[in-house]
Amino acid sequence: MQSVVECAVSDWFVRQQGPDAHETRGKTAQQRLRRLDQFLQAFDPRLLARADSCVVDLGYGRVPLTTIEWFQRLQTNYPTVRMIGIERETERVSAAQAMLTPDLAACGLTFRKGGFRLPLTPDEPVMLCRAMNVLRQYEEDAAVKAHAQIVAQLAEGGLLAEGTCDPLGRVMAVVLLRNRDGRPVMEGLLFAGSLKDPVLPRAFKAVLPKHLIHRVVQGNPIHGFFEAWDTAVRATRGQAEFGHRQHFVAAAERLAGTVVGIDTRRAWLRNGWMLWRGAPYP
Repeated sequence: MQSVVECAVSDWFVRQQGPDAHETRGKTAQQRLRRLDQFLQAFDPRLLARADSCVVDLGYGRVPLTTIEWFQRLQTNYPTVRMIGIERETERVSAAQAMLTPDLAACGLTFRKGGFRLPLTPDEPVMLCRAMNVLRQYEEDAAVKAHAQIVAQLAEGGLLAEGTCDPLGRVMAVVLLRNRDGRPVMEGLLFAGSLKDPVLPRAFKAVLPKHLIHRVVQGNPIHGFFEAWDTAVRATRGQAEFGHRQHFVAAAERLAGTVVGIDTRRAWLRNGWMLWRGAPYP
């Protein structure tokens, strides 16, 4: 079993070089991030094609349930991928290490102490970083700075998926940021929801990324987006009698007629994934 790798990231660095760090509640539930994990593989299947690819799960909480689940999912299609789970609290890293079985360690899963300055070695090109429910307690400006700091450490073309979800992962909103020449380039805002529930755009307002959650006010693009989505849901409410899935798809396709950048791939919509490529950033 591999040992915990201690990262030389001091509180001084966090204060001077990036946003102030906040301890997260750290609670999670099994399968909470399943929808996002599945979407990321569908979004860019070639992202982890490199034999030496690494992925990072930043801020996995008190126990690494969703980290282990994500690693096992990736292993199916990318058996050589390595995963690094990162937490800033020594106790959480120790708890995660205690759950790390020899088989998982041998396949490339490890846990390390660190923060927004990722504890990486030169031979670890990170192509994908997931940071869910990490930045909720930050100010908007600090969250955007964290995006830039994380993205700059990814391999060229690497992707950061940052966002929030409800406690059971039934609704989530995730911004996708690509590393282009060391800077974040917005690739889309993902709305992913359970199709067992009715289509309620307002449910996603509470899980918007930090750079958008306070901007749902008259005159801002994100406010106009939700107004248009509500209108599309009402206009297609007749589809609800065929099921929530059909209603979600119909509303998204209707929304695409008034909002630029809605990805209308039917396979994605039928999975409860609606990607808005025209979302504002920051």
